[in-house]
Amino acid sequence: MNFGEPTDFAIEAYHEPSGPEWRGFGRICIYIQGKQLGNVRENHSSLFQAVDRLRELQTSIEALWDQSFGAMSDAEIFTVLDRALYAGDRPDWNRYGRFDFLTNAGEPFDNFKTFIICRPSGSVHVLYQLPDGIMDFAACSVQSLRRVAASFVSWFDEQVRNTAPPYFPVEPSDR
Repeated sequence: MNFGEPTDFAIEAYHEPSGPEWRGFGRICIYIQGKQLGNVRENHSSLFQAVDRLRELQTSIEALWDQSFGAMSDAEIFTVLDRALYAGDRPDWNRYGRFDFLTNAGEPFDNFKTFIICRPSGSVHVLYQLPDGIMDFAACSVQSLRRVAASFVSWFDEQVRNTAPPYFPVEPSDR
């Protein structure tokens, strides 16, 4: 299933349940400005962590800026976040953890390091390092990310509800 436009922001995902106990498993990757992040060929991976992060971003995306970033480039911000969360002696998750995007969010994102910021101009930037060590960034609008994330999360919730009714009972208000 595809959500969004790969040249802007998109999510490609497939639900692959093999019984109720495996609800929410499948394949996923994101595209931003035509760049693929994640391995959509990684079969039967848990999608929950990526879904939770995308669900959270729908309401918190504009808060993803820290005044310490000032006039830094995306590469400089990547370095600050990488040192603060992964490469430093004392990780500072309280201050910088909210900028971690899909790093270690299931097998499709293994060996991808991704951070997300929202510049004061309203442009969302995904800063990433590929498994081969190449570091780069790509951008989209807040509206694109929010729209695509909402569509994907809604689809995922419906898929999980349909494959595992005992675990996700239908609320009376959903009828």
